[in-house]
Amino acid sequence: MLPRDMVRRCAQNYPNKTAYLCGDRSATWRQMHERSDRFAVALQKLGHRKDDTVAILTQETIEVYEHFFACMKIGAPRVGLNTQYAWPEMLHVLKDSDTRFLLVQAPCKPLIEQHLGEIAALGITLIGYGEGHGLPLDYEQLLAQAQGEPVWPALAGDDVLFISYTSGTTGVPKGVLLTHEGGANCILHSLIQFGFSTDDVWYMPAASAWVVVMMTSLGLGNGMTMVLPDGAFQLQNYLRDVERFKVTVGLLVPTMLQRAIAEVRANPVYDLSSLRMMIYGSSPATPKLIRDAKDTFKVALMQTYAMTEATGGWISYLTDKDHELALREEPGLLKSVGRIGIHYDCTIRDPEGAILPPGEVGEVWLRGNTLMKGYRNLPEATAEALPDGWLRTNDIGRLDERGYLYLMDRQKFLIITGAVNVFPTTVEAVLVEHPAVEEVAVVGVPHPEWGEAVVAAVVKRAGHEQTTVADLIDFCLGKLSRPETPKHVVFVDTLPKTSNAKLKKNEIKAWLSSEPGLVPWSTQVE
Repeated sequence: MLPRDMVRRCAQNYPNKTAYLCGDRSATWRQMHERSDRFAVALQKLGHRKDDTVAILTQETIEVYEHFFACMKIGAPRVGLNTQYAWPEMLHVLKDSDTRFLLVQAPCKPLIEQHLGEIAALGITLIGYGEGHGLPLDYEQLLAQAQGEPVWPALAGDDVLFISYTSGTTGVPKGVLLTHEGGANCILHSLIQFGFSTDDVWYMPAASAWVVVMMTSLGLGNGMTMVLPDGAFQLQNYLRDVERFKVTVGLLVPTMLQRAIAEVRANPVYDLSSLRMMIYGSSPATPKLIRDAKDTFKVALMQTYAMTEATGGWISYLTDKDHELALREEPGLLKSVGRIGIHYDCTIRDPEGAILPPGEVGEVWLRGNTLMKGYRNLPEATAEALPDGWLRTNDIGRLDERGYLYLMDRQKFLIITGAVNVFPTTVEAVLVEHPAVEEVAVVGVPHPEWGEAVVAAVVKRAGHEQTTVADLIDFCLGKLSRPETPKHVVFVDTLPKTSNAKLKKNEIKAWLSSEPGLVPWSTQVE
């Protein structure tokens, strides 16, 4: 069964059950099926053929999933355009994906207003939705005129379901080719590992332009209800939505979880009693954060490890029992991302590809049935990333004797200082324990003596304005080795992030390495 079959099955089994909630709007499974059918018919009337890419430029709305489901049905690779992209990045994605149709929400049209001629020159048909979009083709009119059902072309499991462009934390975004079979397996594995039921209400407030669109389609597997943020994410709105829609399972990255705890404690007006589980990921949590989350929300906690190249499918799980064990007697367990899920094989390998024994550090390799087909138009990168059916993740980690996976860092972020390898996440895990540190990013900055030096960019927590560089460096002494201890700390108001809340470490490193006066040594290394 492929995802498009799941759309039809949900409409049959749960026709009047709410599929999506977004602000004051909602849609049942029957409505999602019928409206996606009509959009699919409209696209085929406009000349769409199987494998023609259909893109979307939008904020978070229910139409995102009407568009996605329509693409599933007619074999149209789906592409989400990131609203944070500058025009050159957006143009790269449109060209690289060979987009044939582009659905544009009215509030997002200004992002392309000055480039409509370039888009037309690419042979892209523009369709607008929302009041005042001003484009020749209107989404609602096309749906109203559509008659009958779309023709479902034959699909193979390895046909491309969607192309998710990487967030660019390590360079130019690459188009990750994700398949129908991988999407179906991602849905089913997620339901099993998280224990989702038909009665759950799932809320993952992240941008659908990338692989998250799969995570916010998990209801296809069991008919559960999914909540979408109404526009840009705001913490207070998220908490109000949890109360309003009786959300049972939510997801926040640790920084947002920390802020949610502070908000609920400062303003105890939210009824969050419907929550049974909170999932977090993208970075580990401290014992204090876990205790605070347990005390504040009274829910089960689960940490996960996921990546675009695995269809966003969660690779490992640190369960609530693991969290309880960590709080009781093994705090170091919170540095783990848990045990590998039922749907993956995982090995740790040296640079030559040899499997390393438990406890040794190397590159994480994965094998499973949600892995990408490859990178679009990048055959060499695909061959390098997918040797013999395995995915080289570019993540550095180790497996312990019990099967817990510990991630050290991305290979590209490894700092080599005086011939010593330093993993930024090791340093970040110590600094974030300081009460003055709200957020931190550690990078390597060129140094005339050491090659690179460890430098931390830190956002201070409110009320700790008097904390100094020396305070944080002293805090690290004894907790980190000398090479790992930051040579300098730079205080900032905010840290740049991608749309999926990942730190833009390349950007942070470039800024710290090039801006005069940020570090007390010359970064011009010969």
